Amino acid sequence: MEFKIIPLMDTLTTIIFLLLTLFFTATKIVAVQFVVAQSLSKSNELQKCENGLGTTCGSSIYQHVFESGKEVSKECCSRLMTVGKDCHDLLTEVTIVYKRTPEKKAKEIWYKNDKAWEDCKKSAAPSPRGSNELKNCENGLGVKCGHLIYQHVFKSKKEVSKECCRRLLSIGKDCHDLLTEVTIVYKRLTEKHAKEIWHRNDKVWEECQED
Repeated sequence: MEFKIIPLMDTLTTIIFLLLTLFFTATKIVAVQFVVAQSLSKSNELQKCENGLGTTCGSSIYQHVFESGKEVSKECCSRLMTVGKDCHDLLTEVTIVYKRTPEKKAKEIWYKNDKAWEDCKKSAAPSPRGSNELKNCENGLGVKCGHLIYQHVFKSKKEVSKECCRRLLSIGKDCHDLLTEVTIVYKRLTEKHAKEIWHRNDKVWEECQED
């Protein structure tokens, strides 16, 4: 049997080639992991944006931006302001990519996207969070009872005391609803979750009336 002696340069070349192959393979794996992580992150972010906007307003804004549909209502403009410009842009970006929109058409859509945002900034009803009406409702209910009713409505915890029921009835149903509405918008609850909250909101009001 004959043994061939491999020249030193050939050996070094082979080793370098193998090292480079391993390096680029590892780089590709890291790159793929990074892309996957980014995709998951964007997916979670997208879900939050969709939930914050809600099905009805999401559909309304989509039609306005992509199909030159109806004007966006003040309520939907308020929701859009709540989720923010980054969410608005993300939803548009994802839809453009998903629909494989041509570049020329995409430019028109981005123009309408930005215009819808600017129009909503002008027309959106001011958030009740800083309004005098909201402050009056909060003051009328008080910190202790406000917290107790929040726990009952939003977390199904603790019964509402008779004292807090009296306070709730004294501020009225409009105040009760306003406090719930503001919290739902602020927490960006899903439509399904919001329906459950509204059910408990009305139920606690009825129970307090019976006491």
